[in-house]
Amino acid sequence: MKMAATKAGWSREALDAVALRICNPAGIQGALVAGRAADRWAVRDLVHRALALEGLSPAEAAVLVQVDDPALREEIKAAARQVHRKLWGKRVRLHAPICPTNRCVQDCLYCPLRRSNAGLKRRAATPRDLQREIAGSLDEGHRHVLLVFGDDRSGVQYVRDMVWAAYGVRSGMRQIQRVDINLDPLRVVDLQELREAPIGTVHVFQETYHPGAYAALHPGGMKADYAWRITGHDRAFEAGIDSVGIGLLLGSYDHRFDVVAVLGHARYLAETYDRTPHTITYARMLPAAGAPLSQEPERRVSAEDFTFVVAVTRLAVPHTGIVMCTPASSEVRRELYGLGVSQASVGSLSYPGVYTADGQLEAGGQLTIGRPRALEEVVHRMCEVGFMPNFCTACFAQRRQVGGPDQTDSETRVQDRCAANALLGLREYLTDYASPETQRVGERLIQGELAQLPESVRNITFEYMREAEAGLRGQML
Repeated sequence: MKMAATKAGWSREALDAVALRICNPAGIQGALVAGRAADRWAVRDLVHRALALEGLSPAEAAVLVQVDDPALREEIKAAARQVHRKLWGKRVRLHAPICPTNRCVQDCLYCPLRRSNAGLKRRAATPRDLQREIAGSLDEGHRHVLLVFGDDRSGVQYVRDMVWAAYGVRSGMRQIQRVDINLDPLRVVDLQELREAPIGTVHVFQETYHPGAYAALHPGGMKADYAWRITGHDRAFEAGIDSVGIGLLLGSYDHRFDVVAVLGHARYLAETYDRTPHTITYARMLPAAGAPLSQEPERRVSAEDFTFVVAVTRLAVPHTGIVMCTPASSEVRRELYGLGVSQASVGSLSYPGVYTADGQLEAGGQLTIGRPRALEEVVHRMCEVGFMPNFCTACFAQRRQVGGPDQTDSETRVQDRCAANALLGLREYLTDYASPETQRVGERLIQGELAQLPESVRNITFEYMREAEAGLRGQML
């Protein structure tokens, strides 16, 4: 069923009607009430059905997300690990967040970039400035960046220029291979203009789906319009953009309500456009200078609840990527990688100038912890504990060139190809950037994973690796 709005534009009535279809708060509360009545046998039945990799409805997820019995939680996590391992293996895609500007005009009470934070030093990068940032990230080995714009009213042309500038940088034979963007929702006409740039995924996060809590977080400005924001992905699809990301700021409201709501949003997009969101991103509310609501302890979501949310999400939407984009301890990150996280931001929140070391720390607020962690540190730690840093962008490159991957491939063939390409990307990274110690732990991981591939795929992968060692780059299955 198509949306209520027309090509001519979105009326207030259409916005409100579609917003209610995406998220009916009364319906979610009803699902949560009903879910609390489920016994352990109902929970185990849902977990068993989730192992078939067909997902769960939002109402079924409402049952699981409210489980507080430690033993049952462990059963849910064990099932999530099994599902994630089967569909995603040990791969975790890495991306670098880059903020071209921090001149946001919004006044969100949880964000250090809010316009009322007079202590923040404001800056907007030029395309040349951004290219210096991109060069710095390339020199660490990054291939995939996320440009975080917020809302500084520079216009769609500024966003387009920055995307093209990011692709225009080379470091030797290397260049950025995928650029995603995070920005406030736009009009269809603006999105159609933006579509002319080679954008990967357009991310728009709702923060919280509860209208009352949303209004309390956003006291004014365009972002205060709940319906306009929640329908941003509809306009993106209408404009011809085929990859969107949705997400939450855990701690904005009761995380159980919001998890059911974001899963409902994913289902709405699938039923309305026959497209699921590319990713669901989970961030956690953290204390930040100049952001009063972030200071309230009751808004903090514990590490245990955070990992449990990821586990429930993996069972509910097994084929959808899950992104972690806020700092967490090494132990928590390790658990999240196994439970369902398929993509992670390297470093904490960024700010203009961070990768060139000429940015000012005061431009990022207290959420920024110095410079982002060096990529090699992340790669080393992941390889050491058996997870594979994934630098592959082959599917996106193929989609740009020929309109999409081969839809006739079986799921097994796709998984084998993804695993092989991740190994090839890691081998290139180790050869070009890594220290001998990181090469050692990375090579150990590669050999173990090569042994898991079918012989025909393993032989091709091994041959491509030999070519990579001889200097050839970009070989992908």
